[in-house]
Parts: sequence; structure tokens; C-alpha cells
Amino acid sequence: MNAPTEDSSYTYTKAIILLSDGLNTKDRWYGDGSTHSTQVDARQALLCNNIKGAGIIVYTIQVNTDNEATSSILKSCASSTSQFFLLTSASEVISTFSSIGTALSKLRVSK
Repeated sequence: MNAPTEDSSYTYTKAIILLSDGLNTKDRWYGDGSTHSTQVDARQALLCNNIKGAGIIVYTIQVNTDNEATSSILKSCASSTSQFFLLTSASEVISTFSSIGTALSKLRVSK
């Protein structure tokens, strides 16, 4: 599916919201990625750096309901520390997306 052509007279704010458990324990190329998690983390870091380098805002959400460690890769992938969210309950997903939506609409109004 192709995105519509952008209007050259309008300034767009592009954003990605990445929702994950943040553990990178599965790798589609090697199956169980527990021994390859550093390779997966490196690919994710490269991807996030390229996205941010293209001027796209990255919000990351770690859903951590099992009290696992906070994902350093998701924290560093976010465009800023305020754009990383650590959720400990599935019920927090709705309020987090609402918060992100509010932040994005403020960006649009302020320009």
C-alpha cells in the first residue's frame, strides 16, 4: 500500500510508535534468539538510528508485565527519554497511546 503524495506546502510531523516487550529473545533468522540477542539488538539500534536520522520521531513502549529488566535498546531507540514508556500493566496501554496522541497534536498546533 502506497502512502498518498505529500503536499509540498505543508510541514509534516512523522512519527513511529514501537510497542514491544523489549527482550529481543526471538530472531526470525535463527529461531530462538537467546544466543543471538546482541545481534538483534544491534540491528534494532541501527534501524532506530537511521529512522531518527531521517527526522522521524520515535516513541517506544515496553510492556513489561513480568518484572523483566527495562530494555536499554528501547530506551535508546526513543527520540528522547520522555518518548520512552515502561508499562507494567496491560491496562496502561490506552492511557499511554492517549498521551502520545496528545503530544503529537501539540506538535501540530504549535507549528
